[in-house]
Amino acid sequence: MGFLREYFQRGSDDPEPLTVTAVRRVRFEEVDMLRIVWHGHYVSYLDDGRVAFGDRFPTVSYDRLRREMVAAPIVQLHLDYHSPLVFDEEMHIETTLHWADSLRLNFTYRITGGQGKLAVKGYTVQLMTDLEGRTILIPPDWVQAFRDQWRNGDLR
Repeated sequence: MGFLREYFQRGSDDPEPLTVTAVRRVRFEEVDMLRIVWHGHYVSYLDDGRVAFGDRFPTVSYDRLRREMVAAPIVQLHLDYHSPLVFDEEMHIETTLHWADSLRLNFTYRITGGQGKLAVKGYTVQLMTDLEGRTILIPPDWVQAFRDQWRNGDLR
């Protein structure tokens, strides 16, 4: 279906993706004169989703990455816009982490508004790097423990 395709294909041996949903309202500062969300604000909503994901799974939280002196820069970002959100509308930001054999964070997002209407769908890819920007190729022990728990079905 073109733009409605799945962004990341799940392999037969991959564990189930992990999903967290954040809920918030559209603030006045986020809308234009038509009272609809300006398209650039959706990127910050993805960040809200990743923060909520880190709250649920602290191993991949921004705080944990900072403590471990690891960065996770976004190297790919894609959004498909379906319908606008409006001022004061409640939105649900569904953030899903998909398994990757390499050390990267493949997140997909679905942002829905009133009555579950799809507003935006998209993805980001983040690489793990040291603070000088060098890509980390071998998972640190704390990341490997998270990956082992995920593969064993111990994360919900």
